[in-house]
Amino acid sequence: MSDEQRVMEGAVHLDYQWNPGSTVGEFLTGLRDGELMAGRCNRTGKRFLPPQSRLPTGGRCSALEAVTMEPRWKTGTLVHRAPWNLPEGIVPPYMLGAIEFPDVDNALIHLVVGRVEDLKLLKAGDLLKAVFADRTAGSIRDILYFVPAGNPARKAD
Repeated sequence: MSDEQRVMEGAVHLDYQWNPGSTVGEFLTGLRDGELMAGRCNRTGKRFLPPQSRLPTGGRCSALEAVTMEPRWKTGTLVHRAPWNLPEGIVPPYMLGAIEFPDVDNALIHLVVGRVEDLKLLKAGDLLKAVFADRTAGSIRDILYFVPAGNPARKAD
């Protein structure tokens, strides 16, 4: 038997459907309707955004609660190269940031868009504004991105 290795190149395309379950499904329905919801852990009382059916605490998000729309910058990184899944209309540079909400115990990781000079000036605690899609579909991408609150919310060029 030969030690020669051979590689066969090709692609696999899979069509699949994913059932998010009732907790995540309710969260996505809320997003479609323009409402942001966090899940409360039935074991610790902590609130998670996005909610998950099962939590690292061993509990579950059995109840969803509205989130106060006062997103604040925590930290992030400036991105200069577009990944394969960058949403349409977003052009680097942009920021991938950890965004905090009042009374939520974790940060939501999402895009922050604006002039690079403004993005570089973001400090922990700075207020952001969510920009929702004109037509929502019940997806995390119903929130297109966030912008620094000092700048007018506008769609990316």
